[in-house]
Amino acid sequence: MNGEFEKGKVVNNKWVIDSRIGEGCCGIVFKVRDVNDRKRKGAMKVEPKDEAIQVLKNEAKVMKMLMERKHTVRIIDSGKRANYSYLVMSLLGDSLTKLKKESPEERFSASSASRIGVQTLYAIKQLHEVGYVHRDVKPSNLVIGRHGKEARMIYLIDYGLARSFVVWEPTGIRIRFARPRALLRGTTRYCSPAVHDRQEQGRKDDLWSMMYLMLELHVGLPWVHKPEDETKKMKTEMQDNVLMANCPPEWIKMMDHIRQLKYPDRPDYRLLYDLLILSMTRMKVSFADPYDWETPPAGSNLPRNARKTVGSVEKTEETISQETFSVDSKSGRPSGTTSSEEAAYPNTIAAEFDKNDLHI
Repeated sequence: MNGEFEKGKVVNNKWVIDSRIGEGCCGIVFKVRDVNDRKRKGAMKVEPKDEAIQVLKNEAKVMKMLMERKHTVRIIDSGKRANYSYLVMSLLGDSLTKLKKESPEERFSASSASRIGVQTLYAIKQLHEVGYVHRDVKPSNLVIGRHGKEARMIYLIDYGLARSFVVWEPTGIRIRFARPRALLRGTTRYCSPAVHDRQEQGRKDDLWSMMYLMLELHVGLPWVHKPEDETKKMKTEMQDNVLMANCPPEWIKMMDHIRQLKYPDRPDYRLLYDLLILSMTRMKVSFADPYDWETPPAGSNLPRNARKTVGSVEKTEETISQETFSVDSKSGRPSGTTSSEEAAYPNTIAAEFDKNDLHI
């Protein structure tokens, strides 16, 4: 199959292969452009026809449901050929994994990590609102946009392992009954302790993964490169105040809520959002501040919250008054955030985290 996807090859008389981007959980991903419009580009995921489990079909189903939601990856085209199936979607930018590796300390500041948390929470909630859990939330599956406003937005990708946690019946919608034992789906570095025990994954488990990825991006995880049994032991026995010793204290409160959740429970997304906003407000962080991977405009001074190293976070926080800065009671956003910033960062609006479109 590889010979059919060399640079310059045309797929289905529609798409020209430009380069190979990488691999997802179900196939190889290529950068492509429209045969008739060089400016129209996309990311094509290809799955061999002989795959025993048609993961790409599942991914396309989930993405079609997500197209009804705001600020999600869009399907551009799909099709089948003799030896493979393909799915063309929005072409996005670098993953958080790549951005972290390229950062001077290979770590992100508390400022960037907290804002990544808000955007990741939004992306996860959008998937949950259509009745699916992702089951593989990790930095390599979170990417930034390519241009303009979208370059400051973070998107969740790779829905090949997603599974519905609800069942639609004539009488209404209900939570799918948990299987007595489930296969391990996801990445052991980021999965919840329950996944190590082969329990069914619910909405809570995506949030466990979100917390672990925030930790890795900011201070690192102690079980990297450890075998699964040791990883599980560390996740189970290590106290949150130890694991998050050099993180914003609000993150511990987030874990307090997530730990209380059972498989069928709906998380309090607004509570988690408010805690992230509280940490940002305390650190005097705005959504308009540069992320660690962004270069300030030429001639400008480096913003106070940009490119902090891990070691400087505690020093910076020590200079901030112990007073808790006010959070607007209606929007839940840091003081000083304007309606124009809402337009610039639409996936950070508080009201979005209050919505319960699934009603379960």
